[in-house]
Formats: sequence, structure tokens, C-alpha cells
Amino acid sequence: MAMRGPTAADLQTTLGRQVETLARRIKGYTAADWAAPSARDGRTNADVVADLVLTLDLLAQGVELRDKPARPSFTDPRRPGDLGLSLVLGTVGERLVEQLKPVDPAELVWHPEHRFSARTMAALGLAEVVLHRWDVTGPGDRGPEPRAARLVLQGLFASHDDSGANPIALLLHLTGRQRIEGRAGWAGDDWAWEFPDEVPAS
Repeated sequence: MAMRGPTAADLQTTLGRQVETLARRIKGYTAADWAAPSARDGRTNADVVADLVLTLDLLAQGVELRDKPARPSFTDPRRPGDLGLSLVLGTVGERLVEQLKPVDPAELVWHPEHRFSARTMAALGLAEVVLHRWDVTGPGDRGPEPRAARLVLQGLFASHDDSGANPIALLLHLTGRQRIEGRAGWAGDDWAWEFPDEVPAS
């Protein structure tokens, strides 16, 4: 059966570009920039980017471990030092994209809590980068790019996607970041992903 929504290649290419964009933006951050509050309550910019690096690493592991018959053990990566976050982000993002490229988009991969297709994994990786770019405050443009936001909506929030809506505003609304008054889908901190092809797995 044909898979609907964005292609895996489009998601992977956009993921790679978005990682590069964020890595360039934070490359010149000072200690004060890293210590500044992010848009996530109680977390600094360094906390947010470090969490992103760890998440992308876990996603890459899930692709590497896709042939395991039962949920595998994931290695919890060490948090990189603040000054090296830009370099490590670029490296782990490239690793995830390269791991995904040869995999059939419909092939199932592992996530620490879920089991879904490689294409959904690419959409999730893209979403993490796009949203955490917004979360990181300070120098440089933090706004998600409309096309990247639309791909995330199509890949992980298809039931709420609306071609007439501003994709950036809608994505931020659905992920509890900025509310659109009168718009359905706001759940605040209780928002959740929509994984279109998740399968039960032990």
C-alpha cells in the first residue's frame, strides 16, 4: 500500500538542512548565550540543544537496531559540553540522515518507546530540530521555516494539517508553544505526537 504524505527523501533532505541551519546559528554562542533561559520553562539554551543531540542520537540508534526482533536496549549518550554542542549536533544529525538513506521508507525501526516506519522516524527527527530551533532563544533567527513546518505537520499531525493555515503558527500551536485563539488542537504541555504507522511492539 502506498504511503501518503511527504516522501522519505524530502524529509531526510530537509532534516539535514535544518540541522545545518541550527548548528550554524549556535556556533558562535557565548557562555552567556548558552546559560540564557530557553523558551522551555526552567531550561537553558544549553539544556535544550543537549537534549536535542541526545534525542537525535537515540533515533539514529533506533535505525541501526531496526533488525532486532524485540525492543533493543539503547545506549544513553553522554551530554556534550556546551562549547561543543554545535559540532556534535551537526555530527549526530548527519549520522541520522545517513542511517536513514538506504532504508526502505516503510521498514519498521525502533524508538525507545515506539515502533514505526523509517519515514516516520525522519519526520520525527525533523520535528525535533524544527521545534528546538524555536525553543532556543538568543542571537540568530529562531523561527521555523514554513516548508519544514509543513512537512512536520503532514508527517506527524495530519489530522490537524490545514493548507489554509500558517504552518509555523499551526505547528507551534499543536505543540503547546504558542496558542492560536479559537483554534482546535491546543493541549498545552499535554500535547502528543501522531505517529501514523505505529505498530504494537514489546
